[in-house]
Parts: sequence; C-alpha cells; structure tokens
Amino acid sequence: MGRRHGIVLAVTEAALMMEPPSVETARENLIYIRKTLEAAGQFTAVPGKCLMVAGLAALAGVAVNIFVTGAPWNPGADQEHALAAWAAVLVISLAIVSFGIYRKSRQMKTRIQAPLLRKLVWGLSPALFVGGLLTHFALQSHNLEYLPTIWLGCYGTAVVNGGLVSVAPVRYLGLSLLLAAAGSAFFPAGMGLTWMAAGFGWLHLVFGAYIAWRHNG
Repeated sequence: MGRRHGIVLAVTEAALMMEPPSVETARENLIYIRKTLEAAGQFTAVPGKCLMVAGLAALAGVAVNIFVTGAPWNPGADQEHALAAWAAVLVISLAIVSFGIYRKSRQMKTRIQAPLLRKLVWGLSPALFVGGLLTHFALQSHNLEYLPTIWLGCYGTAVVNGGLVSVAPVRYLGLSLLLAAAGSAFFPAGMGLTWMAAGFGWLHLVFGAYIAWRHNG
C-alpha cells in the first residue's frame, strides 16, 4: 500500500511539473493560429511605391489643369480636355496600382484569396458607384465646382472601406482624403485644384512612402 501510494505521488508530481509548460505551449499555439487567421483575412499586398507613382500622376493632372486647360469648373476653361486629363490620371493610376498589387503578391508569395477579394470589392464598389453617379449629375447640371468634393469624398470612403481588410495606413489614407473632401466643400471653388493636389497627390506620396517603408514595398 505504501509503495502504491508513493508511485501515485510520483506520477502526480510529474504531471504537475509538466502542466504549466503544456498550458503555455497551448496558449502560444492559439496566439499563432489567431495571427495566422488574421493575416489570411488581410489584404497586405498594398504597393506603397505604386501609390506614390499614382500621386505623381495626380500632381501631373493638376499641372495640366493649371498651365494648359484650366480647371474644369473655371469659366473659359477647356472643359473637355481638362476632364480628359483626369480620366487619363484615373486610367494610369489604376493600371499602375493593379500591376503593383500583382507584383507584390508574387514577391510575398501570397495568393489573394477569393473571400478576401470579395470583401475588398464589396468595400470599394458602393462608394465608387455613387461617385460615378454624382459625377454624371454634376456634369449634366453644369455644377462642376462640386467635382473635387465628390471625387475626394467618394474615393476616400472607398479607401476607408477597403482599408478594413487591409493594413492600417490604408484606413488613415482614406480618412485623410475625407478631410480633404471636407476642405474642398467649405473653401471657395477656386481652391478645388489645391485640395485635389493635396488629396490625390501629396497624400498618396506620403502614405505610399510609409507603406513602402513599413510593409515591404
């Protein structure tokens, strides 16, 4: 009986000695699994350098409006070519950023999962759709002075929504764009290009540089 009691005590002591490491190991495994799932649910292939190039393209569009065509909402401006300059900025920026996303995802060896892509599309599409509608009505009603607010506001909203499944700087970029939209709404229409240069140009340069520095390109 005494021998059996001694064996039980020895086994119990061994179990007690092993229990804390086992609990700690389980906790570490759970933390690792949670971080892995969070990473899988994030769109991390945001190309900071390509955002900077998009910012430069926007500043080029502002320069064309200032020195060549005039702002689309200014009296006597070459409205058709002024708007065409911004259409070119949009197409060029989309092409550059899309290529950057593809290239960065290849470099990171991470595939963009279908559920994550659906979340991203659902986040971006509504605000961009409303932006297109409001742009159409502004053109139809000849109230082009509202374009900076419409473009900055809807694009900023889309970026904030898309940032919910991306890295934090993307959300802050979207919020900064919304502040630029508010500025364009409350300041005189003659400052529209200033706010567009700040929003589409400089904000993309600043946040793009930060993302390139902190998030691998």
